[in-house]
Amino acid sequence: MPPLSDTATPRFCAICGETARPAEVDRIRSNVRRFRERRFEIWRCPACQSLHCEPVADLAAYYQGYPIRAQRLDYFSRAWYAVVLRRLVQAGFTRQHRLLDHGCNQGLFLAYLKEQGYTQCTGYDPFVERFHDAAVLQQRYDVVVSLDVIEHDTDPADHLGRMVALLQPAGLLCIETPNASGIDLRQPETYLHALHLPYHQHILSWQGLQQLAQGNGLQQVRAWDRWYMDAWQPATSRRLIEGLLLHGDNDIDAGYEPPRLGLFLRHPSLLFHLLFGYFVPGRKNDHMMMMFRPVQDHG
Repeated sequence: MPPLSDTATPRFCAICGETARPAEVDRIRSNVRRFRERRFEIWRCPACQSLHCEPVADLAAYYQGYPIRAQRLDYFSRAWYAVVLRRLVQAGFTRQHRLLDHGCNQGLFLAYLKEQGYTQCTGYDPFVERFHDAAVLQQRYDVVVSLDVIEHDTDPADHLGRMVALLQPAGLLCIETPNASGIDLRQPETYLHALHLPYHQHILSWQGLQQLAQGNGLQQVRAWDRWYMDAWQPATSRRLIEGLLLHGDNDIDAGYEPPRLGLFLRHPSLLFHLLFGYFVPGRKNDHMMMMFRPVQDHG
């Protein structure tokens, strides 16, 4: 295993712009099965507490056969997308608004919105042929959604700026991303899927996301520190899903494969979490969703 880099050397934080010695440095494995033996250096900014993965020259190769591409619009994803939609509605989203899902992957959230009667919704994803038409980026939208995307970008500040440029003057921007403030590097297997190395290049802290937003002329209108992929319906709680992973090999691939029923027999707590996992106290706060609007100039 390569040694850790010199922790005394100051490093530049792509989130807050500070250059300082890292508060923490560690080397943590990938949570994707075929790369589980590879470890990647990650360090924490002492100023904003955001986390940064070492640069990976062949990052595109890691996305070949990416397990998350196997996700489908099913019972589970519908329960989780219902959480996103409810939050958007609370922030003012209506069926009359035009929405862009930026980084929409296979377009599952768009398909769910269509089922719910939201027909003015468009997706963009440069890595998915069906959604890679950049013409949609020449328009402005009432709502722009970015679900678990900004952490994959090698330049998160630029990513946020591009999202803001797509908004109508009073538009709504929804950013969902892991929260570095809630990740404990001393427990890597517990937080392995929020870290998701090397895919998550920059993991913003709560403070870091707010700072980036303010720098782009945004004001926060809503915020949640509970991951949307944690619902109350049976078998859709985060405690159950991550419990099944943790009691297996803790690789994310298993989340898109048939469950190993033997795990329920060996770990009876999983049966309880299947029904009541959402309501068990002590949840993690390693994800965040914030909604912003451009600051209005009343001068």
